[in-house]
Amino acid sequence: MTTPQQRLEEIAKQKKALADEEAQLLAASKDADLETVKKLCKQHGFTATQLRGCLATKGKKKPAAAAGAAKKPAAKKAPAAKKSKAK
Repeated sequence: MTTPQQRLEEIAKQKKALADEEAQLLAASKDADLETVKKLCKQHGFTATQLRGCLATKGKKKPAAAAGAAKKPAAKKAPAAKKSKAK
């Protein structure tokens, strides 16, 4: 019989092997999938603006405003002072 610790180590090894296999399969199909996407974008005339919601972006994402933080109203600016012309 195996101890629970040995069984956990076996499971960890299996997870790592499966993750490695998944990464290899994804890399192998990446180019073909990209060509499919390009073909469909040309076929249907999709623009970058239309795809923006589902495309990955570089950099950090903005925090969600729906987390209870209400927007503050814009501050009102004082009217500009009138300058008199020097004679």
